[in-house]
Parts: sequence; structure tokens; C-alpha cells
Amino acid sequence: MNYYRSSQILSALGLLGIFLLPGQALARTPATSSPAPVAGMPAIPANSPLYVVDVQKGVTPAQIKMGIETAAEGENMNLVGTLDIQQGLQQRGIKSNTPYVIYEVCNLVLGAKILQSMPEFGAFAPCKIVMYEQGGKLKLLTYLPTYALKYFPKNPAAEKVAQELDRQIITIMKQAASGGL
Repeated sequence: MNYYRSSQILSALGLLGIFLLPGQALARTPATSSPAPVAGMPAIPANSPLYVVDVQKGVTPAQIKMGIETAAEGENMNLVGTLDIQQGLQQRGIKSNTPYVIYEVCNLVLGAKILQSMPEFGAFAPCKIVMYEQGGKLKLLTYLPTYALKYFPKNPAAEKVAQELDRQIITIMKQAASGGL
């Protein structure tokens, strides 16, 4: 096996979180998490950019939308866009019975702060909350700003803003998942 192929395999194993320890078989690195910044919400996974919340049984997509709108306003965020994938597919004659809506939310004050210190962060803006159905259950999903910072050089000012954005997004998700209550 040549050096190039060996390094590809080692890189792939590293990306998968798999490491060969001396004298041992393959072992996975332990998954860790940190507490959510909002009480009553699931922990934040350390090794995933995605944060997923189950929607309470009986909560409808319309209630989720209302919850996102109301909670966003309460967090000084704006709902700047909505992309209803199911509706778009149906308009093109493609049958879709599964709801999938992308809500784009933005706190312009915090967004301006993070973009001033790190213009590249704009690739992750605006923040998104996705409503989708999986296994007959509605879920909410987001990509946390603090995880996105892992792709950039350390920046304490941007980290502080991203932590506040995480808190706001998770607060919105909590309210939406409970039907806006």
C-alpha cells in the first residue's frame, strides 16, 4: 500500500472518530456533550453540528410556525425567511406528504457584531430552524453557531456572540416544540 493511500485511510478513520490504539482493536472516541443553555432542553452534542429537538405529541406544523414567530420576537430576532420544501415540490408536480420547512431567523445586532470580527461567518447566516417529520414524529433541527466557529481561528468576541445566538435559537426551539406555549 502506498503512502498516499495509507494517509487517506488514516484521515478517513480520524474523521470518523476511530483511532487504532497500540495493542488494541479499533476503538471509537467517546461522544461527549455539554448542557444546553436553556433549562429543560437536550444536551448539546460535542461531536455534531446538529441540534435536534422532538416536538411534543399533538403539536401541529402551524403551531410550530406560530411558536417560532412569537419566540423569535421575544428574543429580539426576526423571522427573515421561510422555505416550505413540501409546498415547493407539490407546486412542481412532485408528490410529497412529508412536511419540511426551513425557518431563517436573525438577530441583526448580534449578527453585525459577529460579522464585524469574522466576515466569513456570513456563510452560516442567517440561522436556521428546520421542521421535519421522521418516523411519524415532528422534529426541529438547527446548526449551532458555536459549532460553526470550529472552522475558524479562535476569536473570543465571536465565541461570546455565538453562545448568545445558541441560547436564543434553543429558546425559540423550546417554545416551538411545545406548540408556542
